[in-house]
Amino acid sequence: MKRLIFIFLLTQLMACGSSGSLSAEQITANDRHLAEVAMTNGSPESAIEIYQSLLVKAPQDVELLYLLGSAYNLSGEYEMAIHQLTKASRINHEAGYGSRGEILRETGRARLAYGDTHKALTELQQASSLLPEDAVTHNSLGVCYALHQDYQQARHVFQAALNIDPGSLEYRNNLALAWILDDKPQRGIDVIYPTYLRGKSTPKLRQNLALAFAMKGDMESAKAIARQDLTKAELERNIDFYGQWQGKGL
Repeated sequence: MKRLIFIFLLTQLMACGSSGSLSAEQITANDRHLAEVAMTNGSPESAIEIYQSLLVKAPQDVELLYLLGSAYNLSGEYEMAIHQLTKASRINHEAGYGSRGEILRETGRARLAYGDTHKALTELQQASSLLPEDAVTHNSLGVCYALHQDYQQARHVFQAALNIDPGSLEYRNNLALAWILDDKPQRGIDVIYPTYLRGKSTPKLRQNLALAFAMKGDMESAKAIARQDLTKAELERNIDFYGQWQGKGL
């Protein structure tokens, strides 16, 4: 029985091999799929190599330039990301196409990570209006607002992101932090404490929750939460840090 199965599989493989070589379109589609898989699996470097190879044959392909810029973004090469995405935007504009929110979003995120928060803010605001149902755009814009200490606007877009993706701990944590940094720790606690009680928190969320309790003057709760993720030395440093914030939210 096993031999019959082997012969059948071998026949199928031989049939596939004898059907002729793949067309250029099929090869391109396969390469794009491989790059997409690489991005999904957290291997942007592999995706970059594939997109670069494809761009040799189609240097004006806006989609490929966008994908290459996104891959550079994921790999942390923000200058290269900005370069490729800016080129994609220029070609897209010269071709007479409408503004692409995805290009603006990725460019804004790259500038944000690179530290150019003013340009990032403008691009992410534009992207947000073009992509009203994109949680990533709203979250990135919220980070930008928070860095500019515009916590009210930050909360507005963090909430928009959370409305789109209610299960995201990142968006929930960012919303809480926008309350905490605005000297309203109880509002931050209200956002993330129920999640913590359900056992679905992350180390970052727990540290922000500890900070919020410290700001309220509840150092015991702050220490109890913080020590779950910290060594004794780290906890002592955090307690000193909490002391600087203690009572700010009263």
